[in-house]
Amino acid sequence: MEKVRVAVLGLGNFGHSWADTIVPACREAELAAVIDRHEEHWQGIPADIPRFRDLASACAAVHPELVVNVTPPDRHHAINEDLLRRGIAVLCEKPIADTLSAADATGAVLAETNGFLMIGENYRYQPIFRRAKEILSSGELGKIHTMDCHFRHYHPDVSRFYHGTLTHPLLDDVSIHHFDLARYLSGEEARRVWCQEHDAPYSWYGARYADAWLMAEMSGDVRFRYDGTLGSPATSTHWNGEWEIECDRGVLQIRGEDLILHLPGDETRREHFPDALVESRVLELSEACLALRENRPAETDYADNRKSFLFLQLALRAAAAGTWIDA
Repeated sequence: MEKVRVAVLGLGNFGHSWADTIVPACREAELAAVIDRHEEHWQGIPADIPRFRDLASACAAVHPELVVNVTPPDRHHAINEDLLRRGIAVLCEKPIADTLSAADATGAVLAETNGFLMIGENYRYQPIFRRAKEILSSGELGKIHTMDCHFRHYHPDVSRFYHGTLTHPLLDDVSIHHFDLARYLSGEEARRVWCQEHDAPYSWYGARYADAWLMAEMSGDVRFRYDGTLGSPATSTHWNGEWEIECDRGVLQIRGEDLILHLPGDETRREHFPDALVESRVLELSEACLALRENRPAETDYADNRKSFLFLQLALRAAAAGTWIDA
């Protein structure tokens, strides 16, 4: 298969990792260009890779088939719409946009142009979650009743990254991954959500809450409970969080790099999956390239990811209102 010509837009800390590591590691992709208005961000990019300060110049010169949009969330919708109108496919880092109205405006342009827009929800591409989905979908454990996710991490507020400017750093930047996983693993959608944001007195985030509790009533009579923090003073879970999924005939747990099944009769099965956060982004890019070549929607395309983005918006509205919010 001919490789897809990929341009990386935005060479901040995360964008550089796309150009330096992810695109070169993907068999279906080749790095065609990098784009960043700050020339000092070009440092470390191989000399043979074209470098541009603006998107229009890059598109005119190298004609990329796919642009990986790694700009701050408040720029996503304008850039994605520009690319879609140019007839260029987009793999955009989450979230789709900074507001639901902006996300819906992008969706309207996507429909108008019949374009390609995939969102970077890489967590679900990790082998441990693919295996969990396989087990849960097989029927071996029966119906899912409750899902619990506990996330704890030390993540200082570094203002030179966009993360340091987010109003809701936990929910906007990390929890949306876990909400997407809840949808992916259960096959169900959030119908009613309660959320409370808070912050510990020792947190460096100040008034910008980096802790949250959430409960969600999902379709299929599934209950999802979540608690997370970016201000853990001493210990951390994996970025994936720790999961416990209770079903009719057993419990599936994810603890770090281990998937554990607790079955009737005190039977326990354990499978180990080495950390794959980098690999998951390679698989995500591979899915984008394959979907383009096969002329089909990508797994985490706009239509699917808007449901995860809506889950996040419900959580934010519930936290602001102090009550349950219906979808």
